[in-house]
Amino acid sequence: MGRPAALRPALIGYALVALTAVVTTLLLTTGQPFSTRLVHPYYTSVSLGLAGAFGLLIAATWRGGPLWWRVTGGTLCLMMFLWSASRGPLIALIAGLAAALLVSAGRRWWAVLLGVLALGILVLTLQQAGPNSVIGRFKDSTLNGRGIYWADALAAARTHPWGGVGPYQLGPYLTTQYGPDSCQLWLPSRVYHLPACPPLLNRIRGAWLIAHNTAFHLLGETGIIGLSGWLALMGAAALAAWRSRDPLINALTWATAAIGLVDTPTFVPNFGHAELYWLASGIGIALSTQQQGVDDGESVGFTVMPPWQLAPAAPLIACLLLGYFTLPLWLESLQPSATNRPVLQALTLPTRLTAGENVTVFLKADVPQGQFMLYGLACLANGPCRNVVQTAIKASLSGWTRLTLKGLPPGHYRLRLQLSDTYHGTQLRVERPVAKLVRVIDVE
Repeated sequence: MGRPAALRPALIGYALVALTAVVTTLLLTTGQPFSTRLVHPYYTSVSLGLAGAFGLLIAATWRGGPLWWRVTGGTLCLMMFLWSASRGPLIALIAGLAAALLVSAGRRWWAVLLGVLALGILVLTLQQAGPNSVIGRFKDSTLNGRGIYWADALAAARTHPWGGVGPYQLGPYLTTQYGPDSCQLWLPSRVYHLPACPPLLNRIRGAWLIAHNTAFHLLGETGIIGLSGWLALMGAAALAAWRSRDPLINALTWATAAIGLVDTPTFVPNFGHAELYWLASGIGIALSTQQQGVDDGESVGFTVMPPWQLAPAAPLIACLLLGYFTLPLWLESLQPSATNRPVLQALTLPTRLTAGENVTVFLKADVPQGQFMLYGLACLANGPCRNVVQTAIKASLSGWTRLTLKGLPPGHYRLRLQLSDTYHGTQLRVERPVAKLVRVIDVE
């Protein structure tokens, strides 16, 4: 594993993933298959797009490999990337190609041409997308609820700033993702011949929920301590990749870091993407500490950096990564503050509820003109949280809004109602909690 060539067989795996996804989509889709996003038995749309991006990067940086296989594998991965219609992997592909070209343009002129050609094909394809084509989704600039995920993760971090809520424990704090229906298999249960989500998965349904931002998720799960260590490690890996001067290692390293703005591609276990990133990071560190690298019989020289010399510069790169991942917060600070802030004034809620039964309540809110979302989270003292209500709130003459809270198991709960704005612009921003109300209830 000391050579970048050891990672090239991943292109075979990504090609097989593409074929599996195509067959699955054609079997499950009736009518026009290209009007719906590519599906897979266990890969999500984002994972399919990232698999396509990584496969394209491997094909574009393969030195001395068989041309027919690079073209075949690259074509399948390009098809998978476009058909997935996932916009986050587009960030990864651009960053990966840019990193590969920067380290290889001086001595690999064909890599420059290949990268430019791939970008040109991608741009032309997106421009020619028809109105009913799924590829037209690349033109959409909305966040699809990510602003809420970020706000939830930051709220959890404020509660546990130093150590976070614990690894793989952030799920219950993600109000719009976690709940009785959050245990969902990627394809309908009938495809797997299951009546419902298996009980084992239901017990750990929050473990795979993510905040869709590397820094925000780490801050919520592991606090300031965990976030600092993780970013320092990513900084050392990025510096080592740059020192190695290898196109493939740089492409994978910087592509994964780039998509961390809207996803968590460095967390394991993963669909292979995070594992590939850490393997590439290890190879980059190995190459950056050698006098001379040998790849496919060709000697490649570069400047030597002993391992201990990676440490001083790693925190600087870590700070740059932190600034990039927290870009939504920087943009948020530029937003004008609201002159008339909403206020949650009263809630008609019994202090004792019957277990498992929905309850109708009335909320009085002083809400200005605009659209807001109300999220209700009921948390046990030392247990999981449950999403009990999620609805849009608008200004009304009386100020009273009727709500239905989902039934809860027996226990002593802390109910938090949180009102957030529903801004959906073109800028990255955290969906700000603008008002909240807290009540303590007993369910018997």
